Amino acid sequence: IRERIAVLNRQLKRMVVTRDTMRKQRMRQEIKVAAIIGYTNAGKSTLLNTLTKADVLEEDKLFATLDPATKSYEMENGQQILFTDTVGFINKLPHHLIQAFRSTLEEAKYADMILHVVDCSDENYDIHMRVVYETLKQLGVQDKPVLTVFNKIDKWENGLSGCICKDENSEDVVKISAKQGIGIEELLEKVEKIF
Repeated sequence: IRERIAVLNRQLKRMVVTRDTMRKQRMRQEIKVAAIIGYTNAGKSTLLNTLTKADVLEEDKLFATLDPATKSYEMENGQQILFTDTVGFINKLPHHLIQAFRSTLEEAKYADMILHVVDCSDENYDIHMRVVYETLKQLGVQDKPVLTVFNKIDKWENGLSGCICKDENSEDVVKISAKQGIGIEELLEKVEKIF
């Protein structure tokens, strides 16, 4: 087990170096970056796939996304944006896991804006939102504009009654279904306004 941990730690260190190099290149090219963050299984990878026609793994599984996937998208005004999918947050994430995933989660720290994806069909969505903001605070990510993306509106049984769809910590909110492609145009318009 110790040997496996050592191998994983070496891989994480190499990943940090690679991500730092890529980040510096993006900064030199002045390309805007939007980090897609949220509680686990909120639909972050599905949103990335829908926006960029990527083929990122979508799985209803804890930590399905470990290495952040970054895909390019060109807005209607010609501006290029990079969307970065990150590992899903969980409640009471142990400190050693936060340390292990720091390089993945730090994509949010270096992004120009945050897309906070919330599974509004989950009855605990408000708790999940709080966990995300607490984790961002632990990582020192507090000065970025946030667009809260209430996802999975196609799963609402009683229309809007299940979700208040408000977030006082964000610049704006949008209701979508990444899987069904509902609300994507409005989402992109709001991203463009923030940038």
